[in-house]
Amino acid sequence: MLWIVLVLLLALAGGVLGALLEFALWAVVLTVLGLTVVGVVVRRAVEAPGRSVHRTGR
Repeated sequence: MLWIVLVLLLALAGGVLGALLEFALWAVVLTVLGLTVVGVVVRRAVEAPGRSVHRTGR
């Protein structure tokens, strides 16, 4: 009887740890994607004035 309770507790703990690990992985993935998008936006914003100068110079 006691071993059944222990197995159930271990399964529950594994499920909780698995959910926390999944949440952490999603947080890392979303952070990397967010930083990539911000980097692209900043790069375009920095390059935009240079493009307009070249266009008006033609």
